[in-house]
Amino acid sequence: MFICFVASASSGCYKDKTTPPNDCDVIVSYSLEIKPIINSSCVTNLGPGTGCHDAWIFDYPQVVSSINSGTFEYECLTVSTMPQIPNDFGIDSLTVDEKKSIKCWIEQGYPEN
Repeated sequence: MFICFVASASSGCYKDKTTPPNDCDVIVSYSLEIKPIINSSCVTNLGPGTGCHDAWIFDYPQVVSSINSGTFEYECLTVSTMPQIPNDFGIDSLTVDEKKSIKCWIEQGYPEN
């Protein structure tokens, strides 16, 4: 009888638990979230050699190429060199939320949405 009580009590404890939500449950939009992050965090409009690589920023296919090569994720999330800090352009580091959005967008297959 004690074993039955323990078994029913323990299963009751797990019955109401839910799996925590995945950090990337919400679809991230390239046009509404990612492109504005890129535009505000790296675009200097001053061209190559200015601390930001403007050439690959303005065109979605070039962003995808950078993702496929591993450069985008590495620079944005791993070593955090996008944007280059310090810089003379008044550009701040990416926030935790911005990095999370980029990470989720990449994990979601980086759709052009």
